[in-house]
Amino acid sequence: MRKYSDDDLRNILGTASIQNQVIDTRIRETLESIRQERAETAAREGKSDRQRSGSAWNEQMRNGNHTARKNQAHDKNHTAWQKLAYGLGTVAAVIIVSIGICVANPSLAANIPILGNIFAKVQEVFPFGRIPEDETTRLYDEDARTPQNAKEKSYLMVGSDPNIIDEATESETNISGESVREEGFIYRDQDNGITVTFTEYYASNQAIFFGVCIESEEAFPAFATMGDTDYELIQARTEEQYSFRDTMVGGFRNIEGRLEDAHTFAGIMRVDYDSINVDDSKYEAACREAEEKGEELPAVTEETWDLYMDRYEVPEEFAVEIKIESLRGYCREEIDAENGNQYRVRGNWEFPSCKIEKSTADVQTIQIGEVNEQGIGLDMIEISPVELTLHTIEPANRLTFAVALDKDGKKLASGSSNAYELSIAGCDISTVTVYICDYDEYMDEIKAYALEDDEKFRSVLEEKALFKTVVDT
Repeated sequence: MRKYSDDDLRNILGTASIQNQVIDTRIRETLESIRQERAETAAREGKSDRQRSGSAWNEQMRNGNHTARKNQAHDKNHTAWQKLAYGLGTVAAVIIVSIGICVANPSLAANIPILGNIFAKVQEVFPFGRIPEDETTRLYDEDARTPQNAKEKSYLMVGSDPNIIDEATESETNISGESVREEGFIYRDQDNGITVTFTEYYASNQAIFFGVCIESEEAFPAFATMGDTDYELIQARTEEQYSFRDTMVGGFRNIEGRLEDAHTFAGIMRVDYDSINVDDSKYEAACREAEEKGEELPAVTEETWDLYMDRYEVPEEFAVEIKIESLRGYCREEIDAENGNQYRVRGNWEFPSCKIEKSTADVQTIQIGEVNEQGIGLDMIEISPVELTLHTIEPANRLTFAVALDKDGKKLASGSSNAYELSIAGCDISTVTVYICDYDEYMDEIKAYALEDDEKFRSVLEEKALFKTVVDT
């Protein structure tokens, strides 16, 4: 829906060095076809050689010559494309012709390099929806000389011709102490027939979202679809070293997206700050001491959490180095007797240090601090353009469950494995109503009403909730 000027389009194409023989050939064929059709039309009308020249035809088009328009009535689509092309200019005409080719030839469109924004590619299936483009940092270095954070210049060619990529040579160029490849794929590694590329990131006040492209020499199996948005899932077992902490973080990260073709998976890996800010060094020390004494290992409970655990503060700027040890995915059908329905591949994909800068645009933390007589309440909520996170308060002997409704009474759905990390896509969160219920009562009775209609669900929450508050955001 955005309006682009000729200057905008020139700037876009000026940074996008699309080297693709398929596009070039098809554009030449299309333009030649247009020229031939013009000549044939003029011949049928008995025009002179001079009138059949390209300059005469262009003059007719510019002047809106009635005869020329009438002669083209047999092909309305062609006329529409021509009018648009002349109206937008030469640069835009190339884009329009390319789009027309893709629409008419879906198989050809699959071979055209995609100017990377994986966030935009998978937003329809990603549980949290749209990631703000203006706050996205591309992890592609256009000329392999500028810093990774040159947002306006950087882009990534996803799904590019593999022959072009293979021919690119590597050279060590120092960018803030890091080595890079000449083709500019800084965060890219290949092993065991799999190429993994980190394409972009967005960091809010709650999490980091990485765009990830996974390309396989062998075709991927058909992955099972997940959740309400029918996304496909690949999990990466990672080791992550953050500059603000002493120890490494490890575990499986979900990469949620979809197959772009049989060999290319595009998805988003979300890293919640709560998964990287826990400092368990005191607990590890207590475990070592218990083992030396032959005692049972200490248990971490709500009562002992502060005794054994601390939290790192996640700064506004920090660096992370990521290593991937394996990939796995859940498939629609059984692969073999050994793996069942699970796709597995091991390897060693290592990536250089990546500087992360949190975005401050449209993020806020609202302190609530309301608690009822039972010790149940809401401490605060965190909001970004992507999600809303609830921080509840409950006594140690009481298990509760919180629900948030938007201004229109629509339930905010969870976007991750944490039920309190809520997607705000398609919701009006100018006003948020939070209900906190008894956990068992919600799961056994109240939850079912959410499947009926918003008004009935809200009515039951009003009756059953132990705590309610309305937050104006």
